[in-house]
Amino acid sequence: MKKSAAIILVVISLFYLAMEAQSAINTGYLSDGRPSVPTNVQASDGTYMDKVQVTWTASPGATSYTIYRATRRWGTKRALGTTSDTTYDDTTALAGKIYYYYITATNANGTSGFSVYDKGWWRRPIGIGSPEFRAIGGVSMGAYGAMNIGLGRPDFFNTIASLGGPLDMSYLLKFMEVDMLGNYDNPEAYPSRDTLVDMLKDLTISFGNPVYYNTVSTYYPPGITAENARVSTTLSNFFDWELNPEGSLPVITYEDPDPGDWVEVLLALDANGDGRRNLGERVLRQFHEPFVDANANGMCDSGETFDDFGLDGVSGTSDEGEGDEVFTYNPNHDNYLAEDPLIRAETLPLTDLQPLNLYIDAGTEDEFQFNIHAENFVQTLLGRGLFVRVKNDFPENFPGISHFDEKRVYVRYPGGHVGFDEENIGLSFEQAKQGIEGAIVVANRFTTLFSFASDHFIGGDFGTDPYELYRYPSEIGVAYFNSPSLNRKMKFGIYLPPGYSRSSTNYYPVLYLLLGYNMSVEGMANSWIRTALDAFILTGEMQKMIIVIPDGLNYKNQSGHFFVNQIDQERGDKFKDYFFDLVTYIDTFYKTK
Repeated sequence: MKKSAAIILVVISLFYLAMEAQSAINTGYLSDGRPSVPTNVQASDGTYMDKVQVTWTASPGATSYTIYRATRRWGTKRALGTTSDTTYDDTTALAGKIYYYYITATNANGTSGFSVYDKGWWRRPIGIGSPEFRAIGGVSMGAYGAMNIGLGRPDFFNTIASLGGPLDMSYLLKFMEVDMLGNYDNPEAYPSRDTLVDMLKDLTISFGNPVYYNTVSTYYPPGITAENARVSTTLSNFFDWELNPEGSLPVITYEDPDPGDWVEVLLALDANGDGRRNLGERVLRQFHEPFVDANANGMCDSGETFDDFGLDGVSGTSDEGEGDEVFTYNPNHDNYLAEDPLIRAETLPLTDLQPLNLYIDAGTEDEFQFNIHAENFVQTLLGRGLFVRVKNDFPENFPGISHFDEKRVYVRYPGGHVGFDEENIGLSFEQAKQGIEGAIVVANRFTTLFSFASDHFIGGDFGTDPYELYRYPSEIGVAYFNSPSLNRKMKFGIYLPPGYSRSSTNYYPVLYLLLGYNMSVEGMANSWIRTALDAFILTGEMQKMIIVIPDGLNYKNQSGHFFVNQIDQERGDKFKDYFFDLVTYIDTFYKTK
């Protein structure tokens, strides 16, 4: 009888517990008004280098949560803290130690029971990541990214290398206005108008539209929206001092080069009124107020007179800048100048600029006029009292390798721009062995970058041998990591030198190599590059180092992102932050000095 009574009591107790649980499910509260137990508790597993982050799903009616930690599954729970949020950072956890985390919810009626636990831990970085053993270099778009990032963080990099890129954003704006849009119907064979228009679109995503100012969009011209940008659209009363001073002619959206290829970021004058752009019908340019270009350099210099009529250049339209008594640029230009390597070189404290090792090259016939950018940049360095060794062409031709001891070097090589189009740089090294002239130029440029970085890393592990190459070979390939800034998985290329896996106590300097416009990680992280790098190490031309190749393509449009936090977040993303996410990842998981 006593046994039966006990069973009945247990059944009744379980019934009431079930009813209470159902009440919590239905209302989010326990029957006495306390909040339900927090659910979906998740503790980070090696994600961070300095903390364990714990998250959970909110309990309805809870006003606060208490976080508990135990060192064993059923060990004593110790309270860490209280928060009204659903995230908690445990910065007191020891590196590499596994902890068990529980959460309780509280309101005025009391506190819930403990949640189900989740295990968490944080990882001590494998690498060290010292700035004196970290270099950044790049080609074309990547040359810009390397110099802009490097000068922006002189505490982060000891060596910066720039191979033929836009280092002077004021001159880049001039190139787009005068050389590109001013000669729209007669471009050079390379770069084609299609290439230039694509570049303009990507620059607009990155920095804002340099041609027009639209108060409601950094991407579209005035009067254009997502609804009418990719259809035939006619704008009336669109004033322009050069092409439409009376505002009487229609201004239109247009396709180029093929039907369906809507330019989106430009407008054309429809002189014959047929609703489409024809050969000879010009593109409107409103980069700035009209001025008298006395020295014919395409840029408004101090002392040159201007008409204070606003960006459209027509008096009485109340356009941006009209009547303010100062020369007005398109306000979007400020975004370009805020990320200008030349301005950084002009304004960076000399105590920060002087210690940096700087390498620059440019072709004397660069089709994008990046040689003029390089000359302007070098003149800025010289103007600040810094010596720059200027060399006409490379001292050595591939398979020879050029070396420089000086801190600042500029090489003018004969020829045009190399590295802008989608190219397989590894294949170029293979072709250079066969004596193909263009490939030799590519090989000269990259080997000089590699040697300059290597020569300016203090000390170093030079040389290898057949045994090490066989037993502990180098590795090259494409890898992936989760970028917190982009909240997505991103790829990168990586080269690990011979002997990397031989010892857990060997550490290596790192070169971050930023690629050019539309160049692929796969085109650099391949067996041809690996063979060349192994050979340089074997012959003592280069010390053993890790080479990391960030992805230079915007995942939203598969085009170049210039390694900046892009102004247009709808079409772009925070790619400068992504780059620093990658640096953190490399220092965490690889043996960096």
